[in-house]
Amino acid sequence: MRRGITYFLPCKPGSVYINVTDRCLNNCLFCIKREGPLFFGNDLSLNGQYPEPIEIINCLKMIPFWNAVKEVVFCGMGEPLLRYECVMEVCQLIKDQRKDNVKIRIDTSGLFWAYRKKLDILDWIDVLSVSLNAENAEKYEELCRPKINMAYDILINFLKSVKRSEVNHYKQSLHFPDVYLSIVDTSEEEYLPASGREGYPRGEFPSPDFEKCNEIAKSFNWSLLVKKLFRDSQDKIWNEPPFFDLCAQGKPLDMCRNCSFRH
Repeated sequence: MRRGITYFLPCKPGSVYINVTDRCLNNCLFCIKREGPLFFGNDLSLNGQYPEPIEIINCLKMIPFWNAVKEVVFCGMGEPLLRYECVMEVCQLIKDQRKDNVKIRIDTSGLFWAYRKKLDILDWIDVLSVSLNAENAEKYEELCRPKINMAYDILINFLKSVKRSEVNHYKQSLHFPDVYLSIVDTSEEEYLPASGREGYPRGEFPSPDFEKCNEIAKSFNWSLLVKKLFRDSQDKIWNEPPFFDLCAQGKPLDMCRNCSFRH
């Protein structure tokens, strides 16, 4: 069984993350991917060999205490919804096996919308987290370095479509996932990847305007999440077996109990 398809984060015990692709439509200045594929003891490089649904499910089943896992998150080194059908099938299989005993979350940039305008996957998940990352197109272009044209417009169009779907679902008393927008707090410049902060004098690295981003979230009646930069994801401690085993059981490491930042 290949490694790097499923992984854990120390700050989220009980949640397993699924890495379905290393392809992304952004090249964000703050992305940990800039420092290589090693991430909390896992090599997340897929080298273009993307896992099929059955392989992903088998990886989940091989996790010790799989039945104790509370959350499955599609979020790896790339944009998961670029493999829309694969993610959809895995979500259906998970729900078939675990019913409502596990929540499913998708973290997305929303830019897959440039290629595939489908939202039926929202019927199978519990949380949709969308990376807003900036209050306008100019800031988005600077921070996220998108590889497609009109990226911010595509993102906003995606959000509007999700909102319309949400309203229609609620009118029919149908299930709809919780939706969050997120931004990354880039103010702690010492934790930015070296290649991302290159060319920016100290104190001049761009940051999203929290208030304006919060206003955008409120305009959709959604919440805004502010994410911190990863600080220690390549430390050797994460290669130790206790980290993996405890996370699978939903138990935090002793060193994480008083941790004041998001890893």
